[in-house]
Amino acid sequence: MTKRALFLISDTGGGHRSAANAITAALDEIKEPFAFEHRIEDVAAHCSFPLTQLGLGYSMALRYAPPVYGALYYATNGRRRYRALVRFCEPLYRERLRDLFLSYHPDVIVSVHPLLNHAALRARADAGMQDVPIVTVITDLGKVHESWLMPDADAVVVPAREVYERALSRGISPSRLRLLGQPIHPRFDDVTGTKEELRSTLGLPDDRLIVMLMAGGEGGGKLLPTALALGKANLPIHLLIVCGRNEPLRMKLEEIAPALPTPMTVLGFTDKIPEYFRAVDLLVTKAGPGSLAEANAAQLPVVVYDYVPGQERGNVEFVRHNGLGTVALHSAAEVVRAVKTMIRTPHRLEEIRRNQELVAPVRSSRRIAALIAQIADTGTIPAQDDMPARALAVAASL
Repeated sequence: MTKRALFLISDTGGGHRSAANAITAALDEIKEPFAFEHRIEDVAAHCSFPLTQLGLGYSMALRYAPPVYGALYYATNGRRRYRALVRFCEPLYRERLRDLFLSYHPDVIVSVHPLLNHAALRARADAGMQDVPIVTVITDLGKVHESWLMPDADAVVVPAREVYERALSRGISPSRLRLLGQPIHPRFDDVTGTKEELRSTLGLPDDRLIVMLMAGGEGGGKLLPTALALGKANLPIHLLIVCGRNEPLRMKLEEIAPALPTPMTVLGFTDKIPEYFRAVDLLVTKAGPGSLAEANAAQLPVVVYDYVPGQERGNVEFVRHNGLGTVALHSAAEVVRAVKTMIRTPHRLEEIRRNQELVAPVRSSRRIAALIAQIADTGTIPAQDDMPARALAVAASL
């Protein structure tokens, strides 16, 4: 017997697809009492213009006009304002999304993007499929956008206690909420070996601190000036730079690396992030929720040097509020000072690792997959879940 799970995403950045991939990887491990087949759909492909250009517009806005994108985020972040946006967009997707539901006929629908929650509810009604449960998996931290918070979803999975509290304040019933953590790939739970063994396998030096620098899968933003500033700082570190899919940047850094006083390793896109996170000592990153959650799982202290205006601002505050690292947003020189301070205060790194252990998304994707499997089987959210005692205590305190 096989169940079908339909995941709704939009390729505006890589985080939503990564979250869906993490959950589907965990679903693939489920064999009893039934197996799963799944499908990840970029909903923009089923919309009319201009929503078909949503991914391109997102990339262009972040590359050339981040403040404009941030202003748009805040302009729609309110109940009335968001409802107005929904009324405008609804005719552009309604019939096509309904047809997608009817053609695939899923046993459960999972929304992993904030703008798709209302769309999924409306299309489900249009398709006459009210018996098919909808699960929202929130992938942002802190004070999340209003569009995430749909009380009519059958289940809402939240990544952190701050989001749990905000969901309650927006009328989502505690019986529909599950505090299960940020969905990260199951491989982060499965890494084995000591730091020394991992460094040997990955070809990294074992005689100095290693600072890892990355900016998500696309390798853009402030990555180049930050890499140059750290490369010229002559700190007692080895610098590991992950350029993602930005091949021109990788080639440029490889060319200039021999002339810089800081030794470095430059990588393109890699699927070994779980191993690298366990092998290095400090992560310098933009405030993507997936990267932060993965760092917490690996107990890898962070320096946050960039963020997407609006949607990732809450992630920056999440780092500050929970003591998970240092925030250095204003300049590359500030990043260098932050890294210098961190590597010179080992007790501070240990304190951060203890804080990360408290918020780490332990087995998050596997627990989310188990919840989805239960909902697909019964059509309703189970009365009980497998949240750890720590998460239950936090939820009760709210």
